Amino acid sequence: LAYTTAFMEALTISSFPYYSFEDRYMAYTLGSAFYAIYLVVSFPMFARVDEVPGERPFTLLQTAMESLGSCMLIITLLDLVRLSLGVPLCMAGKMLELKLN
Repeated sequence: LAYTTAFMEALTISSFPYYSFEDRYMAYTLGSAFYAIYLVVSFPMFARVDEVPGERPFTLLQTAMESLGSCMLIITLLDLVRLSLGVPLCMAGKMLELKLN
């Protein structure tokens, strides 16, 4: 379900004129697989936090803890996939340059 949702979202935005993909095949397959990691974690979390009639609703603190835990799990899963593929962690850009004057 997560991969199908991610793939369909990539497919539907591809016709939007302001989106372009350098490699459509990679965007549809690999991009959808990485996006599916987000959905694999978030679908059950949303179902858990969703209010069910007759049950006590989640407090703001419980909701925040579920959200933060889900975010950490997503980051961990993305990093595990990155490590298993052997992709080095490269961070570059002007924000990371330290200029001492």
